[in-house]
Amino acid sequence: MKKLMRKILILICACTIVLPSYADDSTTTTPEPYTDDEFPQFMKDARRAEIITLGAMPFVTLNATFGYSFVRYCQHDFSSDYFPNPFSKTSSYTEDEQKTILFTAIGISVGIGLTDLIVSIVKRNIKKQKLLRENTGPIQITPIEQDEDAVQLPLPPPPPDGGDGVTTDAAGNGAEESDAAGE
Repeated sequence: MKKLMRKILILICACTIVLPSYADDSTTTTPEPYTDDEFPQFMKDARRAEIITLGAMPFVTLNATFGYSFVRYCQHDFSSDYFPNPFSKTSSYTEDEQKTILFTAIGISVGIGLTDLIVSIVKRNIKKQKLLRENTGPIQITPIEQDEDAVQLPLPPPPPDGGDGVTTDAAGNGAEESDAAGE
């Protein structure tokens, strides 16, 4: 039984070492940069909100701790026992106080992330509406003589027979001329 297990282990190791040498090398391992349309906009917005929320967390936690320490110091009539000392080696907070500080920091960080998300969505929508208004405004026709950038192109020469191949009858209806009469 041990010999069989040893043979299986050697076979697995050999396959792991040898088989990758037969792999197709035509695929490149160089990463390609993301394109603008690779991810939907809501995923980009969610990722940005996540980054801002998690990035704000350490700073908000520090400020929440200082704020809580100062409020606690004021509530205890400025007693030296409750003086906020960020460099103390021991924590003078109870477990409930630590939870309060942490949940406050989490709530404020999520609020910052959501605020950024809302502001960026509103800005994007305002920009889209402004662009839409600019593109759908009334059409203004500028005569070629008044437009400085306009280039007047010459008209094409008339056909050699002097006509355009279409005749009109007395009623103004167009009919194509034909070479054979009566067709």
